[in-house]
Amino acid sequence: MNISTLLSFTTKIEGAYEVMCQSILSEFELSKTSFDILMFLTNNPDRYTAKEISATKNIKANVVSLHVDKLVNDGYLMRRNVEGDRRKVRLICTDKAQPIIEKGRALQYKFFISLMDGLTVEDLEGFKHCFQVIEENADLLQGRKKM
Repeated sequence: MNISTLLSFTTKIEGAYEVMCQSILSEFELSKTSFDILMFLTNNPDRYTAKEISATKNIKANVVSLHVDKLVNDGYLMRRNVEGDRRKVRLICTDKAQPIIEKGRALQYKFFISLMDGLTVEDLEGFKHCFQVIEENADLLQGRKKM
């Protein structure tokens, strides 16, 4: 494997996920970025600020802000000040967002199962270990962790 193969691999996975998301995006008239923000907040309850979304998803802060504003205006998100730190704003999915979240979780599960089809338990354990090491190395390269 070389860098070109690795980058092509991640692009294929992202492309396949985007294709699977199209039905939800169409049904709820959402952009992929808005859908990603809702699912990020759902899947990462400990990371609930626009800054954390931007840093983790590698989306420019101004783009996250635009999508958060739209999601708030459409009733899918609400903002709450974080007690003890008035500079932080917690983003919370509303009841209106729950149908999107339910379909999104089902889609993510189906996507994961489809990607892992044909792998043994041992393959999956090795894959999990490799991903953990790669993720740590990527964090080091981005300066998120120190050596």
